[in-house]
Amino acid sequence: MAQRRILVGGIAQESHSFNPVLMGRSWFTIRTGGQAVEAARGSNSVLGGVVDAAEANGIEVSVPAMFRAQSGGPVEEAVFEEVRDIMCEAARRGDFDAIVLPLHGGMLTPSLDDPEGALITALRGIVGDDLPLTVGFDLHAHVTPEILAGCDLLAGYLTNPHGDQGQTGRRAFLAALGMLEGRLRPMLAAVHLPMLTLGNDRTDEEPLLSLHARARLAVETGEACDVSIFNAQQFLDVRGLGQWVLAYGNGSAPNGLALDLAQTLWDRRRELIGTYPSLDEYLDRAARGTARPLILGDQGDRVAGGSPGDGTFVLRALLARDDLPPSAVPIADAAAVQGCQDAGPGATVTLTVGGRYSTVSPPLTVTGQVVSVGRSAQVVYDGPADAGYRITLGGYAVLRVGQVHVVLTDQPYSYLDPGYYRAMGIDPALMGIVITRSGYHFTLNYAALGDCVTVDTPGMTSYRVAELPFKKARPFFPLDEMDFTPRLHRCGDAVVDPSATQSPLA
Repeated sequence: MAQRRILVGGIAQESHSFNPVLMGRSWFTIRTGGQAVEAARGSNSVLGGVVDAAEANGIEVSVPAMFRAQSGGPVEEAVFEEVRDIMCEAARRGDFDAIVLPLHGGMLTPSLDDPEGALITALRGIVGDDLPLTVGFDLHAHVTPEILAGCDLLAGYLTNPHGDQGQTGRRAFLAALGMLEGRLRPMLAAVHLPMLTLGNDRTDEEPLLSLHARARLAVETGEACDVSIFNAQQFLDVRGLGQWVLAYGNGSAPNGLALDLAQTLWDRRRELIGTYPSLDEYLDRAARGTARPLILGDQGDRVAGGSPGDGTFVLRALLARDDLPPSAVPIADAAAVQGCQDAGPGATVTLTVGGRYSTVSPPLTVTGQVVSVGRSAQVVYDGPADAGYRITLGGYAVLRVGQVHVVLTDQPYSYLDPGYYRAMGIDPALMGIVITRSGYHFTLNYAALGDCVTVDTPGMTSYRVAELPFKKARPFFPLDEMDFTPRLHRCGDAVVDPSATQSPLA
């Protein structure tokens, strides 16, 4: 019998509707063919999980294209179309037994609110209904009826902060394998909830801790074969925004389980709104001295949540004090990077940095010494989140202003892993304060290095969503109070506005 083969690939990026900076092709790490397989093998990524599980089962992996980028603004139309066309061309060749897509689920383009659904629908139209097609998504995906109709099983991360990317890919692959071998006939019970989680949505803390424990027990006891609870990205202005509970059974849908989980999630919705300490509180703590570096998440300007990464709010606070230990803070500013590169290491320069897009914190003029510059840098994630993942940074410069190391880059980065700083010549272990462009995902990969805290800062990715100009997504809790009873989503249903005042999702 010929060796089985699966078609794998796609585009993974998380978008922010209110970030005006479109993401072009140069912002993506792009790998194809054997290079993509080799880079993913052994890594804690969705693609890595698919590759490792497939090879363990003697199945060949074909990756026509895998585009992956940091979170940010919507993706340029041409970039998505390139990936879609490559994947569709590969699908038309038909030399494979199943499709497994390692995506994110929260991407936008200027014209598409659901490009993942468009990709899945296009592939399904080519291969027909009988060929297994499964998908791995981030927990913060925007799930849609089109996505559910087009794939046989959708597996989402079960951890937040995310540590199970590889396991998610493995689940998606094993579902496809089970279908190929005739052991699995996935039947979906799905419930949509018009609500957002805002900050208190770690899966290792209540209220989600017990909810995920209930879902895990259901899988372990055979009540379901796979369960995912999606807590949508909070900055997508799209119709049907909200949470999804997906429970798959083998041959029959676990309807009661899905409704029970969804009702619990809805009943505990107010507990999912978090609060954060002030930045000043932790700067005061740093001034008093700490045994380990303070790793602070700048939640208002989280590139991990889709912000432009050029906010100066934290930089201003650091420069306003003379009692703080050495610190490192990132700013995305291509012009400032060029200014440092033109001057060269050792030069003293005066530059205006940041604040071009993050308007709550205007540009700031600083004078400092250029420590280092580079046209590119290589990052390898320590993990555990995405351990082994490799990314190539663009141009950068490190400018020292007093005790503050301003890390300038020509593109925004999340600094989810200490490897970002080390790639640009800064050892975060030697800093007293390290700023990340993340809310809490950074806590996994920095836990061994310092004390991790998310601080309350203003900006485009602050959980103060009432300040954002939503037009399509409302109504949703907590911006809108509503009477709502969770109900099962039937295949072919649209997600309907619970107040019945808007049209169904097209």
